[in-house]
Amino acid sequence: MQVLALNATGRAQGTTSALCQAALEGAASLGAATEMVLLKDHDIRFCVNCLTCYQDLESMIAPCSIEDGVTAILEKIKAADGVIFASPVHSGFVTGLMTTFLERAAFRLCSPTGEVMGLKGCPAPRLTGKPRAAASILSAGMIPPEARQYCDLGTPWLKENVGLLVNGPFIGDIYAGAIFDHPLSAQEATRGFLLRRLTPEQLEEARQLGVKMAQAIQDGLEPYSAASYESQLAGLR
Repeated sequence: MQVLALNATGRAQGTTSALCQAALEGAASLGAATEMVLLKDHDIRFCVNCLTCYQDLESMIAPCSIEDGVTAILEKIKAADGVIFASPVHSGFVTGLMTTFLERAAFRLCSPTGEVMGLKGCPAPRLTGKPRAAASILSAGMIPPEARQYCDLGTPWLKENVGLLVNGPFIGDIYAGAIFDHPLSAQEATRGFLLRRLTPEQLEEARQLGVKMAQAIQDGLEPYSAASYESQLAGLR
């Protein structure tokens, strides 16, 4: 059992990395081999819309005209049994690094052979050899947990899309909002990102997410279902 964390932070020693590490420790407690990939350490270039991947309907990982570090990461996803997508909250969303990577991954891990709500040509998973569990971790610098609805557009976006990439269910998410041990003064508020620390409860929540993922893998996963995605979309309308 292998659990992979894709971390889209720009700070290797920051809160997102600490939450990833806690989640991987949780998965490891049930016997998983774990790895965290810092996307910033890899050469990930922007998609140029060449459609090389889109036109290949057969490959498990479609080819790309760009020769950079993305293919090696996609191979890690293919080998994994569970994938955690982690990012700091930037402007209420995931980082540009995460969106750039997922844009590159989209039609390399999916083919335009699916159908959703009667619309043909939609993405369908390529990695059909086995299902994989997906989860997300987002860490906010200043917005507290109770204001999540105003600041976290990233989790719904990941939840709606990454199941396609991994051919499996989305099993859970964490939004680690900013919690301070006292109300910040006006001066402190200008430095809130620097003052913010994770709580033991947040780290334990991350650990339990890793446990949940490993347990779901052990219990057996269902592959991605277009029908469940249609139901999910209907709930968003």
